[in-house]
Amino acid sequence: MKRFVKSLLFRLLGIIPLSLYKRLIAKDVVCFFYHAISDEAMPHVTHLYPPVSVSLFENALIYLKQNFNPVSYNDLHNHRLNGTELPLRAVHISLDDGFIECFTVVRPLLLEHEIPCTFFIATDWIDNQKMFYDNKASLVVEAFNNLDEKTTKTVLISLNDILGDSFNNPSDFSAWIKSFGRQNEMDIDLAGKALGVDFHAYIQENPLYLNRTQIRQMAEEGFTIGSHTLTHHKLVHLTPDEMEKEIVNSSVVIQEIIGDKVVPFAFPHSASGIDRSVLADIRARNPFLGLFFDTKGVREDEKFIVNRIWAEQPEFSAKGSKTNLPHLLHSAFRKDTFDRVLGMRG
Repeated sequence: MKRFVKSLLFRLLGIIPLSLYKRLIAKDVVCFFYHAISDEAMPHVTHLYPPVSVSLFENALIYLKQNFNPVSYNDLHNHRLNGTELPLRAVHISLDDGFIECFTVVRPLLLEHEIPCTFFIATDWIDNQKMFYDNKASLVVEAFNNLDEKTTKTVLISLNDILGDSFNNPSDFSAWIKSFGRQNEMDIDLAGKALGVDFHAYIQENPLYLNRTQIRQMAEEGFTIGSHTLTHHKLVHLTPDEMEKEIVNSSVVIQEIIGDKVVPFAFPHSASGIDRSVLADIRARNPFLGLFFDTKGVREDEKFIVNRIWAEQPEFSAKGSKTNLPHLLHSAFRKDTFDRVLGMRG
């Protein structure tokens, strides 16, 4: 019965138009975030989530300019922490991880449309010194998918021997490796070796991430640079001391590169399950830390935490004739209202 009521409620909330949601539920700011924008192949990303094409991203920027008032990180910081006012229909855009396309593709479009942006960077990847385990996994799946049928069967047998598993088909292997986390990176490396994927050579020939020179130029051009931890670890799985190291040390790296006194921070994955008092203590001990950014749509949180809507959600990639942002925003309001009614927070 409870399941039926919840399902009915969620369907009914889907009937409410976006225009009514925006009138009934006042938000000081709406935030959208992306990771990968490119018309070129991104095999290190494409098996994780769909990269956004340049035209769709530019359509999104035009939509934001026509329907919202883009604000900078400093505007948002001063509003949340100092009480200054934001314009009506304020919106802020950000990009996570620090892929090189932030500089080569995204930056020129933002400058052309005069839209401020914050780039959150996982600092261990700067200058392409290391590759994210998820990007490794996507490259492994790409290599596996490019095998012919006969070779696929041979490689599956080899992988079963090397990894001690029992993959019956390519789908089993792809699902298995994409489910991995940081603790499984050794297995990803073994699978890559079996498939002839040299991660070090790949990243040297095809830089995936921003370098220090690009980061400095973006900061000089007026963009905000924030931290995204050292290693992109899911912080809820860490001790408070480990969590503080990931947040603070990565922010120090950003501070040293660009010289800003305040560095904002974005959670990898999300901040679900993390004690807000622990986060508040970390900020109190490190006053150079700016606002923290999470991934829970339009949900309200602590004043120092700003939630954002993930713009690359696969189920919304084909929504809308020009941009999926109205559909994403409607979904975020719907989900937030559903959680409020049921008292589901966190």
